[in-house]
Amino acid sequence: MKKKRLGDGLRGSFTIEASLILPVIIFLICNILYLSFFLYDQCTVLQGSYCTALRTERMTSGAAEKKMEAEEKYEQAVKEKVAAAVLEYEIEISEEGVCVETEFTVRAPGESLFYSVWKERQEQKADTWEPASFIRSCRKIENIWNLIYDNRKFV
Repeated sequence: MKKKRLGDGLRGSFTIEASLILPVIIFLICNILYLSFFLYDQCTVLQGSYCTALRTERMTSGAAEKKMEAEEKYEQAVKEKVAAAVLEYEIEISEEGVCVETEFTVRAPGESLFYSVWKERQEQKADTWEPASFIRSCRKIENIWNLIYDNRKFV
């Protein structure tokens, strides 16, 4: 009588299961990697656009000089730091302030199998800076801090 070993009927089953599951796992890892690129680009564009608008608004020169400076600042703050996105942007300088609109696109893996394009649109605006109102706000904050500091209880 021949003894049956434990794995005799299961030969090759692990290979078949791995060949079905492994591509799904690799696809998920690639999408998580591209999602991290997308989130990084989103944060970079958000911060860079706002910093560009804010720093350009603080300038006292004319609109043409502000536009050139804004283009240069946007180049440094956003374009050089974006990881995997295609950028389209517009900088608008008006009497109300500086507005930077950015749209970026990240193409994810598997685009040939199904539609896999991630898009984001952001608009950052810096209102016209008025030094007098800024100083008033700082003084209000200082007065509030002094009230809190004077009225706190020591244990």
